[in-house]
Amino acid sequence: MDIDGILGNGDSKLGKSSIPRRRQWVKRRETWLVILGVILHAVYMLSIFDIYFKTPIVHGMDLVSPRFSPPAKRLVLLVADGLRADKFFEPDLEGNFRAPFLRNVIKNQGRWGVSHARPPTESRPGHVAIIAGFYEDPSAVTKGWKANPVEFDSVFNRSRHTISYGSPDIVPIFCGALPHSTWATYPHEFEDFATDASFLDEWSFDQFQSLLNRSNEDPKLKRLLEQDNLVVFLHLLGCDSNGHAHRPFSSIYLNNVKVVDHIAERVYNLLENYYKDNRTSYIFTADHGMSDKGSHGDGHPSNTDTPLVVWGAGVKHPRPVTAKDHSDHVLRFIDQHLHDTPTPKEWDLDGIERVDVNQADIAPLMSTLLGLPCPVNSVGNLPLGYVDMKEEEEVEAVLANTKQILNQFLRKSQIKQSHSLFFKPFKPLASYSSMLNQIEELLSARDYKAAMQLSENLRSLALKGLHYFQTYDLLMLMAMITLGYISWMVFLVLHVLQAYTLLPGDIFRKEEAVRQKSNTGKAQLCGCLFMAVVSVLLFLERSPPLYHAYFAMTIFLWTQILNEYKFIKALWRYLRGRESDYVIKLLALVVVSVIILELLVHSFTERKLYTWCFLIVGAIASIYLYKSIPWRSGIPVFVCLTCWFLSLFTLMPAEIPDNNKLVNASGVMVIVIGLTGKWLDLKAGVNRFWFGICNHEKRQPRFPMLFQLQALLVGLSSVMVFLSTSHRTVKQELHTIHQLMNWFIAGFSMILPLFSENGLLSRLNSIFLGFAPPFLLLSIGYEAVFYGALGLVLIAWILFENSLLYVRKVNKSSASGKNLGEHAFLENDTRYLQLSDMRIPLTFMVLFNVAFFGTGNFASIASFEISSVYRFITVFTLSDGRTPHLQVIHTIPACYMCIQCNNQTTRSSKNRMLLPRYSLFRRDDSPLLLSGEEHGELDGNW
Repeated sequence: MDIDGILGNGDSKLGKSSIPRRRQWVKRRETWLVILGVILHAVYMLSIFDIYFKTPIVHGMDLVSPRFSPPAKRLVLLVADGLRADKFFEPDLEGNFRAPFLRNVIKNQGRWGVSHARPPTESRPGHVAIIAGFYEDPSAVTKGWKANPVEFDSVFNRSRHTISYGSPDIVPIFCGALPHSTWATYPHEFEDFATDASFLDEWSFDQFQSLLNRSNEDPKLKRLLEQDNLVVFLHLLGCDSNGHAHRPFSSIYLNNVKVVDHIAERVYNLLENYYKDNRTSYIFTADHGMSDKGSHGDGHPSNTDTPLVVWGAGVKHPRPVTAKDHSDHVLRFIDQHLHDTPTPKEWDLDGIERVDVNQADIAPLMSTLLGLPCPVNSVGNLPLGYVDMKEEEEVEAVLANTKQILNQFLRKSQIKQSHSLFFKPFKPLASYSSMLNQIEELLSARDYKAAMQLSENLRSLALKGLHYFQTYDLLMLMAMITLGYISWMVFLVLHVLQAYTLLPGDIFRKEEAVRQKSNTGKAQLCGCLFMAVVSVLLFLERSPPLYHAYFAMTIFLWTQILNEYKFIKALWRYLRGRESDYVIKLLALVVVSVIILELLVHSFTERKLYTWCFLIVGAIASIYLYKSIPWRSGIPVFVCLTCWFLSLFTLMPAEIPDNNKLVNASGVMVIVIGLTGKWLDLKAGVNRFWFGICNHEKRQPRFPMLFQLQALLVGLSSVMVFLSTSHRTVKQELHTIHQLMNWFIAGFSMILPLFSENGLLSRLNSIFLGFAPPFLLLSIGYEAVFYGALGLVLIAWILFENSLLYVRKVNKSSASGKNLGEHAFLENDTRYLQLSDMRIPLTFMVLFNVAFFGTGNFASIASFEISSVYRFITVFTLSDGRTPHLQVIHTIPACYMCIQCNNQTTRSSKNRMLLPRYSLFRRDDSPLLLSGEEHGELDGNW
């Protein structure tokens, strides 16, 4: 049979004696390739932190002291974690607004707007932007956003004293190492996602209220609270936990909006009655929003748009919207939203001026209200629309903000210049000192308008300069990493051509003859000398050690490619001697491959491309098989139907709706597919065709009951999905026995495929059944059906490839004059790669990507569906071995459970009446009926 291989036909001129030697060479070479590949990808993956995740923090800048009187003596920061802007501002179904107190503030006392966050929209980055004024050091992601990889300045650092209560994941980040702070957090086990988490917000308020009450009996605490530059930070986690657990459109989440509004009202009344001096500023905002599927992390507006309400000392009062307020349509916020976007009508706030900000702008706002220096690493712009100050003081505040950002720029420029041999300065700020002098002259001349404009221009240039030095090495690093990956691909292609294809004998003999040690030595010597020069330059520039690794890996690979110079040259001469139709076929294959790869890139954002892909591929593959297989077979129809079935999933919404019945039905589907695979495996000895596909073995299996055990585990997982979900829905609690059973089924089932038979179909069938239980237990909707559909397509792919291989062997047998039925398989000869085999890696890449993106964007952190793990655990961090639910109950004062104060006396287990405060009932669903004066100790029945 003629083979359309890249390197010729199947008649090798190497001889049988050279085949063992060549196989040894391939095996030895591929061992080193695997080791090299692991090292290369590990090193190049670390480049992400140098290219994209480079810390923006620098040290050594001087503070810029403000030259104006602070309008406020103290500031209260309320952060409702996970609160969406639209759910906060919009009314409920009855037309009532969920935050009546803060809406009254917006209309009568203060200013409002939308705070725009920047991805990743997570709790730690959001709070860092609010409190420290810069967008999180991305290297913190390697520590799970829990620790500070680099110490940074914040508003809390500059305060005289900071009081903070809230989550153990947030408060210690800013107060853990702060000597002038008073703070406390609830235990991690309080964060039980199977309960209504609004009591966490009440806990924070209760701690602060208790502190104020104690101060009446503690003179030292009283003096501390009466100091100026005092900051109070209450972290309210309830909306985030309830959004994850119940989705942001649930009654529990929406009720939590009322809870945080009520807390804001009580904090305001509490402090105004305590101080009675009107010198307190209040800021209410959120660190990030929440998507409809109960997640956050990406740049969707539901995650980046958060509410901002500011009132109190030093804050402007509401102002009606005027025509002059819409002049910045070309400007964009950090999340790429335009300035002056129209306020939705349903918010009923379109007549009141709205001042949107970037999230990092809140830090300089807090510093200005307290008269503190801005945090030294802040990149926020002071939003003057919120500050009520004299014109002269406003200019001074903006100038202080500008100098603080300019100091960062100068420090980064100084560090880079001291390290760089070929330094390129940021030219627009070459004359920054003269600009500062001009601003001071304008201030002396009381030309405040011109001074303000020049200060804002200088601040804008300083921010651009910071970005310039933040990405100073970006082009060089990206070029080096790109060259490295290209060299790796070229090196692998050369290896495949040498090891798995058939060159005409003379070309291969010539290539081996001219590969002398002298030529190899010259290439390696040149590579070493070049690397030595590069290393010296990098050392003189004090570059990080990883920079040396990036260059060394890339230079090493290109050196290895140069070692194959003679082979490449011989290959080029060979290709030039081939017919033009072969060259056209080769180019066409390259073009098709590039198109498919580009479609895969676009599929990251447009999942519907996979639908068209599988519709077209299913039709073409089935037609091709129908014409190729010379007998009646159902394989073409099977291939077509499975591809079309899989194409449906990328049309479905990425926000997977809950449907436990569908998950249970998927368990039955998986078992049916497994039974079909087992039947094919058993029937392989009857039909020669199936024998070849299944690679059936005659020996007895090691574990005859393995299939039955795996099918049983799939069935048990479906039953546990039903039991765990139904029980949690009714009781809002996950039993320990359910947890243990789910963990056992998921873990044990994944081990069983290791004991399966060695046959192709039997091994694949065992793997399919082995991973089905954990997948089902982690599913909440149609993604469970996707698992079975993907398994069917993988079976169809195996059938397709084996059918083509079988037909080719039969054709070769028929061409040699032998009977079709007696010689379905030829001797175990060597099969070399063909040009048409390119479809195999391309198909693999498509299926690999659809496995990740078939039911959503699994490349995004926001795609994680937290409710999918509720069958395993509901408290994600346990500090000790105590029962999480009872720990919450025993620490809550009974007075917070008063239903009579909330005018509710009954509760149905199916239709829960959610309270604006804590929701606590007996385990038998009987309500807690206490007056506001009864304070009894609770027992384990509550």
